[in-house]
Amino acid sequence: MNLWRKLAPIAGASLIALVAGCGQVEEPASAVTGDPIRIGFVCSCSGAQSHALGRMADIAEAWAKSVNASGGINDHPVEVIVKDDGLDAARSLQAVKELVENDKVMAISGEASLVSSSWVNYLADKRVPVVGGLTFSTPYETSPDFFSTGASLTLQEYGAYSLAKEQGAEKLGFLYCSDSPTCKDSAGVAEKIVKGLGMEIVSAPVSSTAPNYTAQCLQMRDEGVDALMILNSGPVQARVLSSCAQQGYTPTTVSTAGGSSDTWTQDPNFDGRLMSSAIAPWQDESVPGVRTFLEAIDTFAPDLRGSELFQQPAALVWAGLELFKAAAEGGGVGPQSTPADVRNGLYGLVDETLDGWTAPLNFHEGETSSVPCYFVMGIEDGAFVSPEGVGPLCVDEGVYTGLKALRASRR
Repeated sequence: MNLWRKLAPIAGASLIALVAGCGQVEEPASAVTGDPIRIGFVCSCSGAQSHALGRMADIAEAWAKSVNASGGINDHPVEVIVKDDGLDAARSLQAVKELVENDKVMAISGEASLVSSSWVNYLADKRVPVVGGLTFSTPYETSPDFFSTGASLTLQEYGAYSLAKEQGAEKLGFLYCSDSPTCKDSAGVAEKIVKGLGMEIVSAPVSSTAPNYTAQCLQMRDEGVDALMILNSGPVQARVLSSCAQQGYTPTTVSTAGGSSDTWTQDPNFDGRLMSSAIAPWQDESVPGVRTFLEAIDTFAPDLRGSELFQQPAALVWAGLELFKAAAEGGGVGPQSTPADVRNGLYGLVDETLDGWTAPLNFHEGETSSVPCYFVMGIEDGAFVSPEGVGPLCVDEGVYTGLKALRASRR
């Protein structure tokens, strides 16, 4: 892998050590006052996926503090109103209704809900945009009211399976989480993409609460699987790989970057992992937007980096909130602005990359988000790695058209 370079884990580790060594760090005060620009944030912070999303509200709050400490948006403070849906669709819809009807938010941004499909019809009726968040969720592929910061889940999956193919895999094992509708939906899509790439596939569900995954590992080994894809949170993936290693089964592993966490670099079972990502490698401080993100986390949530709960969804949340900021700044949004003003700000963006977080973004009224590019990252010798230049890989029009047709089946 001589074309790959290590990121800068030492810089991040030094920052963590510095913060820890200095005791309580005083947060910078807000540099703006007055009526706020109010947006909503919904997360599945509690519930079955809390081991992956439990600190996402802290990310949203850190973003707001960071923005306000830097002068706000258009000289106005920003306020993020947080709602936790507990991974319950009815509760999630009620939370969104409260944000729209009671709190009068102009947008939902950076969302981290795994049941966001429950809002689609309501928000379409209210014309309230969802500006970035967990881009692997189905609505980003199917609803023009969800504005994505990066590759759809379908494209990320294509990227991950292509990485397996490039490593010489002939039979791919697909282990998907049984706790989320989004994960279950991916099994059929995986079969079509993998077979289209000329490989065989073996699929099985895994529960995040299972004591071990020996049965699934033995199934994959006995059926001759030579590359393994695990669609689940970081902690669950670690437990699956541990179970497989205990059986002497250590295939090539690929995945989307959705569950990647700091702790993966400390686990030898992840060494050699290749990942496709919706956005730029979230630990690469050579990317200006990523550096700003990591510095803000060190300042406003200093206990988070290095923990099991600091996973790639945190970066998706941040990038979504940054997309709102870009649209608001470009569209002249203020405290009295409406959802229509936010939409106009989004439609006015031209090849926006959010300081390197994304491939060039453009949005068009009435159309679903179209981002035909993904990023690649991996783990080598206990460190995150990425291709030289840290740029997106974009598929050709024919492939993207086929994936768009496939993603329509996720409705």
